[in-house]
Amino acid sequence: MTVKLRRDLRAAWPRFVLMVIAIAVSLTVFGGVLNAWSAIGRETSGAYMSTEPASATIVLDRDLAPQRMAAIAAQAREQPGVLEATARAQFDGEIEVNGRKLDVALQVFVAAPDDPMRMVKFDVGQAGSWPPAPGEILIGQDSLGLLGVAVGDTMTVTPPSGDPVRLRVAGTVYDPSLAPSPQEQRGHAYLSTASLSTPGLDQLKIQVADPGTTEPSRDRDAVVAVAGAVSTWLQREHGLAISEIQVPEPYAHPHQWQADVLLLSLLAGGAAALLLSTVLVANMLNNLFTQQIPQIGIMKAIGAGAGRIARLYAAMTLSVAAAATLLAFGPAVFLGQDRLKGLLEMLGVQPVSLAAPWWSYAIMLAVGLGLPPLMALVPLVKASRITVRAAIDHHGLAAKASSATGVLARLSRLRRLDRGLLMALRNTVRRPARFWLCVGLLAGAGTVFVSGMSLSSGTQAVEEEKQALRYWDVEVKLAGLTEADTVAGAVGRVPAVARVETWQRVQVGIAAQGRLPVTRTYPDQGHGSIALNTLIAGRPAPRLLEGRWLNPGETGAVVLNQSVRAKTVPGLGAGDNVLLFIEGKPTTWRLAGIVEEREGAGGGVYTTAEGLAAATGQPQRVNQVRVITGSHDEPTRDAVAASARTALAGAGVTVESAASISRAEAASAGHLGPVLLVLLGIAVPLGVLGGIGLASTMSTNVLDRIREFGVMHAIGARPRAVRRVVVAEGVFLALTSCVLAILPTLGLTAVLGAGLGNLFNNAPLPYRISGLAVAVWLVLVILGAALATDAAATRASRITVREALAYTG
Repeated sequence: MTVKLRRDLRAAWPRFVLMVIAIAVSLTVFGGVLNAWSAIGRETSGAYMSTEPASATIVLDRDLAPQRMAAIAAQAREQPGVLEATARAQFDGEIEVNGRKLDVALQVFVAAPDDPMRMVKFDVGQAGSWPPAPGEILIGQDSLGLLGVAVGDTMTVTPPSGDPVRLRVAGTVYDPSLAPSPQEQRGHAYLSTASLSTPGLDQLKIQVADPGTTEPSRDRDAVVAVAGAVSTWLQREHGLAISEIQVPEPYAHPHQWQADVLLLSLLAGGAAALLLSTVLVANMLNNLFTQQIPQIGIMKAIGAGAGRIARLYAAMTLSVAAAATLLAFGPAVFLGQDRLKGLLEMLGVQPVSLAAPWWSYAIMLAVGLGLPPLMALVPLVKASRITVRAAIDHHGLAAKASSATGVLARLSRLRRLDRGLLMALRNTVRRPARFWLCVGLLAGAGTVFVSGMSLSSGTQAVEEEKQALRYWDVEVKLAGLTEADTVAGAVGRVPAVARVETWQRVQVGIAAQGRLPVTRTYPDQGHGSIALNTLIAGRPAPRLLEGRWLNPGETGAVVLNQSVRAKTVPGLGAGDNVLLFIEGKPTTWRLAGIVEEREGAGGGVYTTAEGLAAATGQPQRVNQVRVITGSHDEPTRDAVAASARTALAGAGVTVESAASISRAEAASAGHLGPVLLVLLGIAVPLGVLGGIGLASTMSTNVLDRIREFGVMHAIGARPRAVRRVVVAEGVFLALTSCVLAILPTLGLTAVLGAGLGNLFNNAPLPYRISGLAVAVWLVLVILGAALATDAAATRASRITVREALAYTG
């Protein structure tokens, strides 16, 4: 039997090579994604937990002296459910490096110099130490390139309320709790209160433990309950007003869910490709077993039992599986580590190890070695149990003609139709199971490819929509509230400025009646943060989902976007009352409507300038400026940003930041970039499987019809005509797969656009079908079909009449 096994492998080596490639390609993708997925949780969890992150951040309405905040934190540790507490602050400030003003905002995290750093800590092992000396600052390691600074440089930071502070960069910090600076287009810095002229802290950060344990809780509802109780205690015992209670997803990196979605989607696609590849291999083995039925009959006639024959073909199947697994193992490990490294860079995490856990490799080996024999078990048992009589009566792979074959036979009576093409069409549908397997694989690959590229068109449409909404060129943030006429007059005199728009934005907390304002804001104050914006005159309203838009001059009414409503007050609708906590003070508003927005940086809450002034008892003032230039080019934007900063400073207005709108566009692109890798990563192995399935199908079809080709040669058919028939069969299969993929592509594009759009933006992506993707796939699948059938067509064109008569398959 060993001799026969070696001879069979040598005789049909092209077919076995296709089987090995089919399994190896899909196993490489499956194993690589499995390795990355199994390791990313360990790396991100370990890195994030190493910072001892806060379960909740209670934001006060004003700064308190570091000494008083330290005393409050010590008392907070005694509150039920509180494991640890500390006081912190943070602000965004304008920055100068070596005398040069930057258009990049700097987010500064502030702690007292005697903070024990038992929680919300960071790694200062890169260079320097905590606390930095007065007059020194630490910079996030990934912020150095964005800011263009190095250790030893001098920088000037201007806090929102205070004089500019000149600081020396004393070292770098690794803080895996924050999203990477290049992705957010914002620098990170760490400062001691000893370096500020007016030191103050306004955040109480707490760690919450599960009842009866000393481990941080991962139950967000439990964290919210304890944070609410501590906030009530602060109000009652210390007379403090609470602006916001920030409770992000416990101990999850702000971008962790994106990485999980991407990897789980790729893993599901890789598993589907692996399953399809084993089905394809099982079909190819079944064809091989069927062709060897006469040989099985002979072996049984000379004494071989069913068990021995089954072991022979099991060894053949296991050889294919072992070769494919061996071929895929190394690339899968490399792919997994490469994807893991890329995703960790997206998360801002430095890996301790890129190696996957042992069980990931064990699963890959078990699936690679076990799944192909399992899928081939039924045809293997069936072939080994055939009787000698049945083997003698076997007359090849002839099958009953399908109804489609009969229809095509009747069409052949029409004289004007090309007989060669009709023969090709008839031969492709002669074996329905083989036909649908091949067409299904190609259709699946085409569906995923076009849907993936269409998803790209949808995300591009979102970006175009955002860019269309960003009609302005320069954004200016003021350090404090200022009269609108003063700001507009100063900026309006800058050369190249066509129009100036001003409004007020204020961070708020949102809650239903009788509740405290709880948000999902992360420590970076960007992910999950909520802000109230006054309306800009003349700007069109976003698309309404519910209720109505605000009337000019209306007071007491607000509009929320769908994302803010879902995350804060999901049970409220138009007409209900809602609490807005402005600078810690609760104010009651009527919810006028809900709008749809895909731009996540807007703040999500809207009212009129008159409404905000009435609620706060303050005059109408502004702290946000949009500048529209005449030319909209980048040099003009940069020049106007610098000039606007100078003009406002001359008018006595302190500027927090002034930058081209391109900065916001770059940050948005950094979030959407990885999404498209999902479907394209799945489409590649499916496309390879479709090509292998087509090549296998055509090779088997040629073997089935050797006598038919011999007859064609005998009656004068030229080799070119025979070759044309076979190639036409392959192209027809490819075109049929494209037709079959139309409805699944439309459906998959809609489902993915809705799913991923709601996941990332709380709104479906615009429905787009990429015409370019359709054209590219048509070209690829037709060329692929021609190449895949080339070997089979060449063989068919070279069959002699003698070979056809001698064939016994």
